[in-house]
This record gives sequence, C-alpha cells and structure tokens, in this order.
Amino acid sequence: MLGKKLYKTSMLNLFRLTVLAIVVFFLNDFVLNTYTYENFQADGRFRIIDVIQYHYRYPGEAIAFLFLIIVPAIYYAFIRGAAFCEKGFRFNRGLPFMNREIRYDDVKTYKLLHPKHIIAIHTSKGDVFLIADNSVERVIAILDQHNIPGDLARDDYANLLVNFRKFVIVVLSFSVIVFTLKKLGFFFR
Repeated sequence: MLGKKLYKTSMLNLFRLTVLAIVVFFLNDFVLNTYTYENFQADGRFRIIDVIQYHYRYPGEAIAFLFLIIVPAIYYAFIRGAAFCEKGFRFNRGLPFMNREIRYDDVKTYKLLHPKHIIAIHTSKGDVFLIADNSVERVIAILDQHNIPGDLARDDYANLLVNFRKFVIVVLSFSVIVFTLKKLGFFFR
C-alpha cells in the first residue's frame, strides 16, 4: 500500500476543451439525427424535450451514446490521473485495472519537460512515466521531499510537442471512426 493520498493530477485544460468539443459535436449529431427518425416525426415537435421523450421510449441509441461518448469523456477529463501518496505514486495507464504503483524508492530521477505542465519520472528499472498536470509544482515538491534528484532543464520540450500532436491525432481519429460507423448504421437505430 502506498499510504495516504497527497495529490492527484488532472487532465490539462487544453485537452479538456478538446474532449468537450468532441462531446458537443456528437451531442449535436445525436439530436439532429433524432429529428430524421420516422417514429420521431410522427409525434415529435422538434424540441429538446421531445428528443428526450423519444429516447426514453427507444433507449438503444441513447445508451450507446452514453457509453461511447459521455462515460469515456467524464473518465478521461475528470477521473483519470496520477495519484501521489506518502510512499509512492499510482500511475493510471488509461483504464482502472491497468494502474501501476511505483514506490519512491524505485524512482531514480525526474526531469521537467514543460515549465508548468509536464514532468518525466525515471525509475531504476528504466521505465519513464510522463506526468501532465495544470501545475506540476506540487508534484516536484512531493518528489523533492523524498530526496529524488531532478533536472529542471527543458531540452526534451520539442520531442514532447510531437507526442501531444500524436495524442490529438489519436483522439480525433477515434472520433472520426466512431462518427463514420454511426453514419453507416453500425450502432442502434
């Protein structure tokens, strides 16, 4: 056990805005597609309350929307993050059952990659953990309390920008794939 939790990181605000934009896009598509359904056109008056009542009667697509868009957006934007505890930290690798616990004794060094948002933690086993937060000063303070040496230079900052671009490309690609599959009729209708 790692002891009492001291600090939990959160998603960067820029990525939260990206996730919010994707949710709004899919929500808009969800509502506009509902207007085209024959069952809706028979008794709907094209108000939002009518869309809610329609999906209450025919919940299949609403449930798919909830589990494909809303639940992952909430999880990645608000729940997921690295938790720093008294004796180590828990690194979340995307899904709750893939979490990995690292004790501070196993941490060799850390390196600041962005002046305010990103830090890389290197372990004695050769693993590198990238921690992104809206403010990494608290993470640096916790690591300094455990006498872990660190480097505050920013020479890997250019390499980091490439990783951010890859993240945005993966998120947007997944969104395009889900949107295309939805338009082709692979989800509930």
